[in-house]
Amino acid sequence: MGQEDEIICHCNEITRGQIENAIREQGLKTIDEVGDAIDAGTVCGSCQDDIQSILDEING
Repeated sequence: MGQEDEIICHCNEITRGQIENAIREQGLKTIDEVGDAIDAGTVCGSCQDDIQSILDEING
């Protein structure tokens, strides 16, 4: 299993690749924007730190 197949949001079964694609394609900048776009991080919130790390990697 590649890194992009890693499930980041277990509640909604959303992968790292899905999150990365949404950030790049939609120009997302915040955890809330990611949640609004693809529902990642919107249930229990335990993956929000991981989502922030991905945002930081992509957006600098």
